[in-house]
Amino acid sequence: MSSVAIIAATFHGNRGAEAMLSTAVGVLSERCGPQLRFEVFSYYPTVDRQLVNDPRVGIFSATPAHLVLVLLPGAVLHRLLGGLRLHPLQRLLPASVRALARSRALLCLAGVSFIDGRAKFLPFNIATLWPAMILGVPVVKLSQAMGPFRTWPNRPLAHWFLSRCHRLHTRGEVTQRHVAGLLGSGGCYGRSDDVAFLFEGRFGLSTPAPGLDGRLLALQALRERGRPIVGVCPSAVIARRAAAAGHDYPRWLAGLITDLVGLGHGVALYPNATRGRGETRLHNNDLPLLRATLTHLDPAVAGSVVGFEDGWNAAQIHRILGACDVHAVSRFHAMVGALVVGVPVLVMGWSHKYLEVMERFGQADMVFDGADLDRPRTVALIQRLIAERAERRDRIVAALPGVQALAARQFDAVQPLLTP
Repeated sequence: MSSVAIIAATFHGNRGAEAMLSTAVGVLSERCGPQLRFEVFSYYPTVDRQLVNDPRVGIFSATPAHLVLVLLPGAVLHRLLGGLRLHPLQRLLPASVRALARSRALLCLAGVSFIDGRAKFLPFNIATLWPAMILGVPVVKLSQAMGPFRTWPNRPLAHWFLSRCHRLHTRGEVTQRHVAGLLGSGGCYGRSDDVAFLFEGRFGLSTPAPGLDGRLLALQALRERGRPIVGVCPSAVIARRAAAAGHDYPRWLAGLITDLVGLGHGVALYPNATRGRGETRLHNNDLPLLRATLTHLDPAVAGSVVGFEDGWNAAQIHRILGACDVHAVSRFHAMVGALVVGVPVLVMGWSHKYLEVMERFGQADMVFDGADLDRPRTVALIQRLIAERAERRDRIVAALPGVQALAARQFDAVQPLLTP
């Protein structure tokens, strides 16, 4: 049985990462057959093992400590023992090292990597790739944002590691230009759209949270009362930026929702990153924002709002996305998911990566900096989105096949590595 390793995405936490991971497993299973095994390296290994029971999926640790203390030295030792032809001793190495060594390729699903201004993440960017390179396992970076590469130490490190990848897939023209400037015209890289554009609910692998059907019925009841449904997906990243500028992001969201309800709309307030009801930290977790926002709502408003406060998996969020008439989101993969199901979306983002995607669908006028917290402007754009939703939906649906075809190219490049 052949195997492929996947790193930098998890089933728990960021549901965009889960959508990418589940899609990679689903698409490659269809292309390569049920005999393909997946060695997933997760920084939430304990929880991911509880969520996924598929026998084809092995889950190993990719926590920083495991990468540095086990996987990296283990890769060095595995190669040394192989060079000395002491192959029986390789079987005594940790299971994670052996799983990576027997893989035909390592797929990196990082959303972003090797970016100027994010020096604290460089060690992790390196540690996710280096063990495979030591072992001689081809590294393929699936569609992600990379660069710019102007500063030290990002530029020399990015050049050393990215030039040694088997293949790089750039998510957007800006990343394509950054990588071309770093590696030149002869580099092994090319444009591919985000893996999650190929996500389908049937690809879901993690255990779903209970109670979704009842909340979707509550949304349907609001629609039957003549209320268009606006999906609102906040972001812990925007919340931190707002707090740094002295703004109360949950209170602002509550004000936005109050305005929308006052205009006759129903609201679905949902997360795209969840780590359980009891978790209060915002990293990979939007649930505290949802709870704080709901506490600021007047009871008269709350009756027109359905709060999706639970650890929904990617397939369940896919259903929430499809149950709304329009969306206003600050999570990248909530935007991607809305486009996949053909629902017009306003994006309150924080980098060029949102605009690049929305331009592909003729929706660039529905992107602005989420840190602006301009409520009247946001309400006006949502109103326009609702008024134009039929025409915008047609544009999105017409553009989607081309985007999905470009996303599929990265699997065209991976497939020959995995088949005899």
